[in-house]
Amino acid sequence: MNIMFQVGSWHYDKGGTDLFVKTIAHWLATKGHKVVVLAHKLEEENCSNEDIKQGKGIIKVRYTPKQRKGIRFNPFVYLYRLLVTSKYLYSLAKKEEIDAIIVGETELLSVLPLKFTKTKIICRGGALLYETMKREVLKEKGKSLSTHLFIAFLKAYNDFTLKLPDAFVPVNQSEYRFLNKKKSKKAQILTIPHGIPTNLFKPLKKRTSKKVIVGYVGRLAPIKYPEVVLEMFRQASEGANSEFWWIGPLDPFFEKDYFKTLKKKLQIKNAKYLGKIQNKELPKYLNKLDIFLQAEQQTNVSRSTTEAAACGLPIVALNQGSEEYGFFTMDHEKAVDKLKSLIQDKKQREKQGKKAREIILQNFSEEKIYSKYVDLIKKLIKPNQ
Repeated sequence: MNIMFQVGSWHYDKGGTDLFVKTIAHWLATKGHKVVVLAHKLEEENCSNEDIKQGKGIIKVRYTPKQRKGIRFNPFVYLYRLLVTSKYLYSLAKKEEIDAIIVGETELLSVLPLKFTKTKIICRGGALLYETMKREVLKEKGKSLSTHLFIAFLKAYNDFTLKLPDAFVPVNQSEYRFLNKKKSKKAQILTIPHGIPTNLFKPLKKRTSKKVIVGYVGRLAPIKYPEVVLEMFRQASEGANSEFWWIGPLDPFFEKDYFKTLKKKLQIKNAKYLGKIQNKELPKYLNKLDIFLQAEQQTNVSRSTTEAAACGLPIVALNQGSEEYGFFTMDHEKAVDKLKSLIQDKKQREKQGKKAREIILQNFSEEKIYSKYVDLIKKLIKPNQ
């Protein structure tokens, strides 16, 4: 099969979506498929088209012309980028005889011309654009008229573009419920969670620190709610020999020393901000933790959370999404109580961490997850077989 992806970056691992495309592209090529990847090229990036032979297949990486970053939450900049992307997606799909294209919900408008071709359109995810960006806009710009107009535009855009795909791939049941209401009646929908390289993300050794290390390891999504996480840790860790680590980026629009300011405000001394790390270093840092605390408060479950479970960490998440490998809730008090019991009980941590690892091995390995994409694409292009 000839399969295409649209992604923000190929070389720079800017986030979980980029990593997903890179890993599944190599897996598909190894299985003998032709993979075409269209990536954005920002003004500071020095990269060019390349063909990567992988097993019996090939990965053809292609780039749009260099683009400025633009102003965040500017609909005109966003629409211009979508028009450029649309032009290249259409020409590549025709030239490479693409059977199916997999895109994220933020790029769906760019695939509109492909509705007039035989290429099947698959949207991976789809609950982030309106739900998450709405909170980001409110947090950054405040409750102004322009903010409300932009949010209304976002909702209309989201509702329209979610009618375009032939199939949806939500990563959990919360996304499934959201997308099942928004999709067209003819569109298929199948929940496929994050695929994890379990030989890379695994428990490395027994944790020997006398302190119970609670932490969050993030990638590059801009809003991570450090104030919520620190408050939860403060309430749950009172009187315990514990420490909190924040590993990953903070929103670039936060003030300088924002983490230190939060610590001072909440009167927390046992917390560290370790900053941004490379994706390849994630397993090492995850294995330094005893508990993974996540507080995205959104519909999807972050890839980092699934990777933490693969490393045998008990998960406490203040999140609308949920997975069987961890404790997920939107009740702040319940999340704090669960975190407190895990901090105080080593046997409980070990038991739940072991269970999390077993669930990942059974249901979330890359081989099992990526095979589901192949089966879905085959059904779309040959529905009667």
